[in-house]
Amino acid sequence: MRLLKTAMTLALCAAACLCLTSSGKKAQKHVITFHLESDESHYPKFATPVKLGSQAKQYYFEIMPSVTEKDIDWFYPFVSKDGRTFGAAFKLQPSRARHLQGLTQENNGKLIGARVVGAQLSATMIDRPIEDGILVIWDGLGREQLMLFKKYFPHVEDLQKARGTADAR
Repeated sequence: MRLLKTAMTLALCAAACLCLTSSGKKAQKHVITFHLESDESHYPKFATPVKLGSQAKQYYFEIMPSVTEKDIDWFYPFVSKDGRTFGAAFKLQPSRARHLQGLTQENNGKLIGARVVGAQLSATMIDRPIEDGILVIWDGLGREQLMLFKKYFPHVEDLQKARGTADAR
């Protein structure tokens, strides 16, 4: 009887440990995410504060990303205007491109912020609906970020060669 009781206790402990470890999953780290501008009224539950610009003006961005690396079809890096850093264009998958078009149409005048591992948050003003499904980070990226992007999605030129076309859409 005592052996059965000990076995049952061990089985329950093992089951409890298994439940606790599976429910305690770490938050997934994303390589790149894009977040819509929010406002202070959504802080701290749905928005996070970020200081941007030379004046360190306070902005708020949604915690939940609108776009992640899972939504990206390809990327195209380029040397930024400052000549020291890089920028990159990201083409979204067709369904996410339609989502982005609606999102940018509804949020004209707001910022969309890009978070990239190892780089500062950068933001761009939404001045029109994005109809081509391409999001751009204009500057602030280093070679490390470009090498990381290459691990996650193809360079547009590689895609063009594979498809045998001049247009990767």
